[in-house]
Amino acid sequence: MFLTKRALIGAAAAGIMAASTAAYAQQRTNIEVWIGLTGPAQEEMIKYGQEFNASQTKYNVNVTFRGQYPEQRAAAFAAFRAGNPPHVMQMFDAGTGDMFGLPRATVPVSEVFQRAGLQFDPAQFLGPARGYYSRPDGTLNSMPYNVSTAVLFYNKDIFRKAGLDPNKAPATWPEMIDAAKKIRATNAAECGFSTTWLAWIMLEQFSALHDLPMSTEGNGRGGLNAVLNFNDAPRAKMVQTLIDMSRDKSFQYGGRSNDANALFVAGTCGMLLQSSGGHAGIARDLKAEFGVGFLPHWPDLTTSPKNGIVGGASLWVFNAPNRSAEEFRGVAEFLAFMSRTEMLVRFAKATGFLPATNAAFAAMQAEGFFTQNAGRDVPILQLTRGTPTPNSSGYRFGRWTEIRDMYHEEVEKALQGQQTAQVALDNAVRRGNEALRQFERTATAAQ
Repeated sequence: MFLTKRALIGAAAAGIMAASTAAYAQQRTNIEVWIGLTGPAQEEMIKYGQEFNASQTKYNVNVTFRGQYPEQRAAAFAAFRAGNPPHVMQMFDAGTGDMFGLPRATVPVSEVFQRAGLQFDPAQFLGPARGYYSRPDGTLNSMPYNVSTAVLFYNKDIFRKAGLDPNKAPATWPEMIDAAKKIRATNAAECGFSTTWLAWIMLEQFSALHDLPMSTEGNGRGGLNAVLNFNDAPRAKMVQTLIDMSRDKSFQYGGRSNDANALFVAGTCGMLLQSSGGHAGIARDLKAEFGVGFLPHWPDLTTSPKNGIVGGASLWVFNAPNRSAEEFRGVAEFLAFMSRTEMLVRFAKATGFLPATNAAFAAMQAEGFFTQNAGRDVPILQLTRGTPTPNSSGYRFGRWTEIRDMYHEEVEKALQGQQTAQVALDNAVRRGNEALRQFERTATAAQ
């Protein structure tokens, strides 16, 4: 096969360009970032890596999706044991206790910035998020990023069909039950309400709002020897309410994670308890007008519900043998880039997650974003409502992802009529405490 002179010149130029690109890439220090987000939030974070790479010539950040949070967590720890973890991993809120229990696996974000000689003030982050990921001395172990809490979404068109006020979200559980039953009685929708993330919302958020402990030792924040105790009358009443409402589809169980979101956006259910981070997806997919309200509370338990707790995820920096100072410097530079006010504002607007810093929240307020976008301030108002108590400041349990599923399994049996609500919670607490004791032994041996 013969090549023309033009083809030879083109091939040579292509070779030179490829070699130049390879040499250019080699000059950069690679930084691996693993994320567990999907949808618009995933797209945004991948863009941020690309934009950071274009903004400087020292580092090449590779942002990749490694499965949803539980799968990514398992892959990252396997990589850590093999001596080659990612530089940064996005860990969801339920995995925070695991990370705190294995301190040698990570380097606190505060220390990463200190090593790099970059200014960093943990106080810039929203108080509930900062407190959730901080040590008692104020050291920030991980950087809050996709911050969320749970809220109530309701379909205003379905409310109108049911004869309900479309401009008033149910504020209490009696109001929620009444609205759900009216939706069913008028056949305005096939189900009254559903909930995503059953344990996070119906146990964890519920406990915080009603100032109820989930365990001893300050919900696990005070030590590894915490003992779960959420099998009391108020929590059993909540599970029993779901059982009772499921009989006429005033409540429809939608699964353990985010699957119930599909019931809402399809118009199957008139109301949904969901992460505030789902706002953008609902706005995109629901073919109806909707409103946003605070999570409901039981007025016989409290007339002044406490703050909701932080959900979402934070960014953790992994330790590894032979990881260079330049790599840690690159991590700090990228995290600084990600935490700029304009970046956090952009992320919050695009996704529905909360702005992670006080400055980003103030910037969105100043431009009138919350005035122009009704309901988008509800999660922040709920998250920062009142003075946090030990019961509303979040929790820190090892193996909580597994314990959540123990709760799911037991409540599912109750919803299927196989056991009572009280037995379900008794079993979840017993199994959960066994898991905590196993984690306590493992973590103690690893320290």
